[in-house]
Amino acid sequence: MSILVAAPILLSIILLVSGIAKLGERRGTQDAMTSLRLPARGTHHLVAAVLPAAEIVLALLLWVPLVPLQVVLAVLATLLMAAYLVIIARALTFEEKVECSCFGSLASPTVSKATLARNVLLTLLALVTVTAAARGQIADALVRAPLSLLTLVVVLVVAMALVVLVLGGVERTAEPGASRAPTPAPHEGDQLVTPSGEADDEELEDYERTAIPAAILQREDGELVSLRRLVSTRAALLVFATEGCGPCERVLDAMPGWIETLEPIMLVSAVFGRPVENLRPRTLERVPGHALHDPDFTAREQLGGRGAPMAVLLGADGQLAGGPVTGGEQVISFVEEIIEQIEEARAAGELAAAEPS
Repeated sequence: MSILVAAPILLSIILLVSGIAKLGERRGTQDAMTSLRLPARGTHHLVAAVLPAAEIVLALLLWVPLVPLQVVLAVLATLLMAAYLVIIARALTFEEKVECSCFGSLASPTVSKATLARNVLLTLLALVTVTAAARGQIADALVRAPLSLLTLVVVLVVAMALVVLVLGGVERTAEPGASRAPTPAPHEGDQLVTPSGEADDEELEDYERTAIPAAILQREDGELVSLRRLVSTRAALLVFATEGCGPCERVLDAMPGWIETLEPIMLVSAVFGRPVENLRPRTLERVPGHALHDPDFTAREQLGGRGAPMAVLLGADGQLAGGPVTGGEQVISFVEEIIEQIEEARAAGELAAAEPS
């Protein structure tokens, strides 16, 4: 049995692991495609649904002992790996760091030179697989030396597992910010009246309110404004985002509705790490007149945020009223909770809304 057979074994294991990891991470795959700025955004959901199954099928059918079929599948795997390589190389030219879900929830999500090197090796592995398939070595190993092939598979799987363990293992985590303090409803100090109820009282008791830090943001006209001055007349919902980031784009898509619903009651702003005049037209179209600049995300860090998207509710009494929360789903849920509490207060006639300043 040729040593070249190790290449299709490794490639099959990688494709199988990648496909399985993506099965439960369809949203993450879509976000990755958005972050990587892939075209035809409307088809991302379809690709995210098909891609895991395609990788698993490639991994398994490669071992059907028919040489023509193995060659075709090996070529398809090579084209897939080459496409991944080009996408990663292109992403490294972007100004912002990009996160992808090339292996679902496994491995480091941040695209780096190490990611590029990994994809180069995977492409070379796929090319060797094409050679092994064309020579009939994969089919020959299956038919003539199945026990030796099985032994090699076990050895390679154990070796890969040991490498993972040596590098610190694989930890499956939820989207950043999944664990957070309960979101307290707005209160009279924010010029809003909280709906009464035991659940709200418990949340307010559990949530430790802290003073708003003395951080500075920049308005669209260049004026500098402190966070404390920002909430001098009413509460403020700040959503920190980075253009091109998949979860951030989902959050930005939802912001027009949030602004329409909440703006009569509180200030709603999208905060970016780059000057407003440098933002893309599509970004400004979604948050017209509601964009702020946070140089180097210093305000976000002072508020306790470590990533994007991140949201925080600032109270008009000079204290944090909710958050910070990080992650696309977490930010959306956070804002939906605020809207739900406001709607409940409005329905109960307990809401005293501040007039927009």
